[in-house]
Amino acid sequence: MDANEDTVYRWRYSVNLYKNVGLLWLFYKVFSWIFVGCILFVLFLDGFKISRAGVTWTLIGFATMILLVTVSYYLYALIQGGRYTWDFEMNEEGVNATQVPNEAKKTKAIGSVVAAMGVATGNLSQIGVGMMVASRDGAYSRFETVSKVKPDRKHNTINIHNGLIHNQVFVCDEDFDFVLNFITTHCPKLQK
Repeated sequence: MDANEDTVYRWRYSVNLYKNVGLLWLFYKVFSWIFVGCILFVLFLDGFKISRAGVTWTLIGFATMILLVTVSYYLYALIQGGRYTWDFEMNEEGVNATQVPNEAKKTKAIGSVVAAMGVATGNLSQIGVGMMVASRDGAYSRFETVSKVKPDRKHNTINIHNGLIHNQVFVCDEDFDFVLNFITTHCPKLQK
């Protein structure tokens, strides 16, 4: 980790996508909540009638979603060369994460393909996911708006939440406590 005279800390972290599956678990959580939302919407439209066949198809749908997310993750890992590399910059105001340029180009290309497939099949959620992936190559968390910080030492990750905004800050073992302390002491709205 480097720091300059303006107290800006900079570091690069490269995640091994095969050994550190924290990102895969994040995808499972996100898609599970989307799935639950869809099921609740369908139940609402059907007057909350539950049938044995409906439960069976829901379980099959959930298993299929998990399988698709898993296969997609490992395909993404293969395309990325097994690495997910980010540059981080942190100061008194917040922390900025930017995907390194050569990996960001691959990610944008993957997002464009996913969006195009969504257009071809008429799948609006796939179009949205593809557009989001193609347009995002970084994330910024302003400390004054952060409501929750959740460290995950096992995956060298500090998860920063502000409502629906979620930012992952990756930090090596030797700098983990320093970065975690810096972030938590600069977040006035942090939930204890």
